Amino acid sequence: MQVDWERFLSDKVAHRLEPSLIGEMMKLVKELGAISFTAGEPSADLYPLEELRASFDRAFSEPSLFAYYPHNGGLLELRRWIVDWMKKDGLAPSWLTTREVLLTNGSQEGIHLIAEAFIEEGDAIIVESPTYPEALLTFRRQGARFLSVPVDREGIVPEALEALLEKSGPVKFIYSIVNFQNPSGYTTTDERKAKILDLARRYDTILVEDDPYRYLRYEGRPQGSYFALDGDGGRVLYLGSFSKIILPGVRVGWLAVPPELAPKMTELRVSCEISLPAITQYAVWDFMKDRDLPSYLATMHDAYRTRRDALALALREECGPLGLEIDVPEGGFFLWGRIAWLDDVVSFARYAITEEKIGFIPGSIFFADKADGRGTVRFSFAKVSPDLAREGAKRLARAMKAYRSSMAGS
Repeated sequence: MQVDWERFLSDKVAHRLEPSLIGEMMKLVKELGAISFTAGEPSADLYPLEELRASFDRAFSEPSLFAYYPHNGGLLELRRWIVDWMKKDGLAPSWLTTREVLLTNGSQEGIHLIAEAFIEEGDAIIVESPTYPEALLTFRRQGARFLSVPVDREGIVPEALEALLEKSGPVKFIYSIVNFQNPSGYTTTDERKAKILDLARRYDTILVEDDPYRYLRYEGRPQGSYFALDGDGGRVLYLGSFSKIILPGVRVGWLAVPPELAPKMTELRVSCEISLPAITQYAVWDFMKDRDLPSYLATMHDAYRTRRDALALALREECGPLGLEIDVPEGGFFLWGRIAWLDDVVSFARYAITEEKIGFIPGSIFFADKADGRGTVRFSFAKVSPDLAREGAKRLARAMKAYRSSMAGS
């Protein structure tokens, strides 16, 4: 006898979740042996494996880490290091202590905790258009109602945000990826941050600042944070991650919150998991604590800058004459593109990977309203050598020509 599982599933699971198109594209890349411009993750050849292995060895020499770790916010040593690091880098207000920092299983768990803490059925939240699709998935699962605000090269457009806040009624929070945004690569300038924060104060809402790509800057001047700019205002939550600068498999990030909110967020975290992986957190702390960060990051930056420039050049030369326009950011992992004549970008992405064995991510998945992403595409350069970039661009150009011809003949 078969069970009708749909009858037992909650509405959150039965009707608010959907398959990951990014996952589908990455699966097809592997199955077909395609060139991949898909994965927004660090390149394996840049993983600091020897140094990290030594840090894990030292972690396993600490018997106290083998039991349930007693501090619900995570390893104290790493939280102290994060507080010092954020203050030294001008990212945190003077009041920040370890009590306001919760370690997370990557920054995605921080997004999940925020969604659980704030969103009730029908609540309005403002998201950038485009934005990170897994955040949309998490917020949608909680019953959020999305209000989309456009972004340009300097971040959220203040005039558009004010018009949205003026007519929307109460908004629970504004979610913003501030550095080398996924997928657009745009960075919110300090001037924009001041205007957006002023609007948040005037309309009495809060800001969720997601900042996983900050330390992947290859040129230009670093920008500050909403978290520091807000000072004693207590209106900003900050998400950080080690996934992009160590390796994604360590799954260590953090959430920094205002003092009044910290006890409730800690209680919520306990309801989700009893103890955090202190051994992994110790290894991350041991790896980071005495490292010459500028030198360490410089090696990474040189490699990613070379790959970014090679892919941008190849796409412009091979695909630009066919109508592809791309934006080249000062850091991060992504090139954001537009093909004006392309309506069904998902169909084209599947065509390109099956017919020409070149994978990229359709831009429509990065919009709360997928119709807004018509003709947009995201390319990741992090794992693409210059030779692969050129060959991949040639394959994409062939796919564009053939697909456009098929459109004309249909």
